Amino acid sequence: MMTARILGVGLLGPGLTGWQDGGEILAGRRPLELQEVVPPPPEGLSSRERRRTSPAVRLALAVAKEAVKASAIDPRTLPSVFAWAHGDGTVVQRILEVLATSERYVSPTEFHNSVHNVAVGYWTIAAGSHEPSSSLAAARDTVPAGLLKALAQVRREQRPLLLAVCDSPFPEPLNSACQVGAPFGFALVLAPESHGAGVARVTAGYHAAVHGAVNGTARTGDERPGIAALHELWERNAAARALPLLERLARRETARLQLSYGNRGRVELGLAP
Repeated sequence: MMTARILGVGLLGPGLTGWQDGGEILAGRRPLELQEVVPPPPEGLSSRERRRTSPAVRLALAVAKEAVKASAIDPRTLPSVFAWAHGDGTVVQRILEVLATSERYVSPTEFHNSVHNVAVGYWTIAAGSHEPSSSLAAARDTVPAGLLKALAQVRREQRPLLLAVCDSPFPEPLNSACQVGAPFGFALVLAPESHGAGVARVTAGYHAAVHGAVNGTARTGDERPGIAALHELWERNAAARALPLLERLARRETARLQLSYGNRGRVELGLAP
């Protein structure tokens, strides 16, 4: 099992505008009012760079910034792991539409924004960070993959790290083939236990036991969020698979959860205030 302390949390989703207010909702202390997700303009970028960012990138930068601010750690000193379930679907579709024409000319800007590490690239520019960064994607398994990667790096390097996990819907017609629902993202600043501070302690371990899975949907055995209005988001949005964990974190509860990983594995999570 790998262990780390959670120093800061970022959150943005339907009706969940930041960890301070969204955490109160996830804890059941305030009602959820579903609203459109509108990520704020990113800070720390030039006006030209801000214009280039898509809503998906702005979502990732917003949750990353909130988590780092709450941790009180200089963002320039943090290595980072950014996990997207599918990358920036809006940009991908625009490129596919161009490739379907006779001209087949893809603009350099679109290509620049199509690479999978575009979010972490903009983050390092905005934060002024030269620390190592990783970008990964595992479709429906992006949350457990991101957690395992981040916790393993914290244990190996014994230093704080930023983890940001996001998923955003595709436009039509790609949305019909891969329905994501509403945008959702969260971020955690993780640190080794020796750090001695934080809002909670999280442990994780991978088990390669046989575990049922259905492609494209939440797996049998994964706990649903307690808020019924978020069940559809949890079913469709890969990043929203973290909602049960975030609910327990907001309630400051000790908990044991599991996330199925692939067709034959699971990640067991422990949480303690």
